[in-house]
Amino acid sequence: GLGGKAHLLGHYNPSPGDPGKFHADVQRYRSATAASIKEAVSKYLDTRNRVLLRFHPEVSARAAADTLDRTKAPAIAADRRFVTPEVKSAKLDNGMTVYVVERHDLPKVAVSFATKAGAITDPAGKEGVAHLATTTIDLGTKTRKALEIEDALGDLGTEVGGFAAREYASLNFEVLERNLAPALNIVADVIRNPQYPAEEFDREKKRHLDSLTQQNNNPNAIASRVRAMLAFGVDHPYGRPVQGLPSTVSKIERADLASYHQTYWKPGTSTVIFVGDIKMDQALKLAGDAFGSWPAGSAPAVSIPALRPAQPGRIYLVDRQDAAQTVVTQILPGPKRQVDDFYTFRLVDAVWGGGGFGTRLNLNLRENKGYSYAVFSNMANYSDAGIWWAAGGVQTDKTKESVVEFVNEMDNLAGKKPITQAELTVAQQGRVRGYSQQFESLSRVSGQIATLWSQDLPMTELQREVDATGAATMDQVMAASKKYVTPDKVWLLLVGDLAKIEPGIRSLNLGDVVVLDVEGKPVTK
Repeated sequence: GLGGKAHLLGHYNPSPGDPGKFHADVQRYRSATAASIKEAVSKYLDTRNRVLLRFHPEVSARAAADTLDRTKAPAIAADRRFVTPEVKSAKLDNGMTVYVVERHDLPKVAVSFATKAGAITDPAGKEGVAHLATTTIDLGTKTRKALEIEDALGDLGTEVGGFAAREYASLNFEVLERNLAPALNIVADVIRNPQYPAEEFDREKKRHLDSLTQQNNNPNAIASRVRAMLAFGVDHPYGRPVQGLPSTVSKIERADLASYHQTYWKPGTSTVIFVGDIKMDQALKLAGDAFGSWPAGSAPAVSIPALRPAQPGRIYLVDRQDAAQTVVTQILPGPKRQVDDFYTFRLVDAVWGGGGFGTRLNLNLRENKGYSYAVFSNMANYSDAGIWWAAGGVQTDKTKESVVEFVNEMDNLAGKKPITQAELTVAQQGRVRGYSQQFESLSRVSGQIATLWSQDLPMTELQREVDATGAATMDQVMAASKKYVTPDKVWLLLVGDLAKIEPGIRSLNLGDVVVLDVEGKPVTK
């Protein structure tokens, strides 16, 4: 680990050229004497080239220190209610929403542009269009070439980055307040007038295909791709890979991106979010100058069909020969984001595997059994459906035993070992006390606003999340556990060396074993 043996060997190998060179440093420490340390202090510290700072405590602080009983640990103060920042909103005449969160402690502003052009809008058979349309959007406009855009933003001390999620796409940048107007105008030009030059598109398409090919050799990437296919359906908008597959991306042409942008990137289904040293009147003027002349319009509504999940109660295997580990993923149906008990459901997840290192799954498979470095749970909750899963890489020769522990922990959570008050308290404290971290950086605040906006949720959810989490009762959490912990609806997905793990998995008789390829398609032996 960090600072351990392997880290030290790696540290000494590049510069000295000898991974065993640390022996010389160890000897230097052992040879140090009081006299040699005093000589070093005199040489390097006791010079004129230094600044000496002294702290003089106030009298009241000194008096308190004099009366402090150091034989007893100080009492822990009561938790203070965290109050989320105010989110102000307005609209431009063309329908674009403007959000502002004022933070005047630093002279900078984070800007996020979000539009309802996520992967669920990909044309059938050309999955990956939304991803490419977003990640290549800054490679040329009607008046600027790719390098001109990069240089202009670089001169202003910033750069733009983008991504396409399931339900929306986003472009983001942070900049000093004095450079906000020119930076926003450049990014607005990128958003409104992309040209997707043929030479730039061809290069980026090839790079993306190379990346997808590399993912086919990465068990974690394969597991991430296939789990959504199992939960929602291979061809379902929530199941199709956000970045596409080699077989779908290879069909995408430059004209597909231009047509997609023209159809789905519209001001009526877009928002621009400002977080930082700015007020609403400033933001409205800047947004109006940059986007006000964008012709009004909205993206076509997306109809989400019924889910077409794979059959539960089966074990799905993907072969990666010579894989160092087996990636085990246990998948459950999850709720959509708008359910009333969402935050109590998240507390159940925090006990299972989503609350850090002290969760049931991680304590079992990492600390007690030593089969894995870490096992955690997570969730993705969309407007119409959700997915809930736990995953971790385990030793290949302990795959069978690890699956048994995954199954046992699921049965425990379902009722054999109900959540205790102590576990709930730890989960609540972790969520509530750590919640303020989500507001430390300007970009994290703007990202949360973009996510809420994309799912048509009110900004009051920012405050409701921490309040509802802290106020949840054991009865509410147990009701959520009973509702969402459904062992009979589980999919088990294993990505590893089938020659080594398949016989042991079949011997467990946990259900039919189905072998899939890296694109989630059944393999016929």
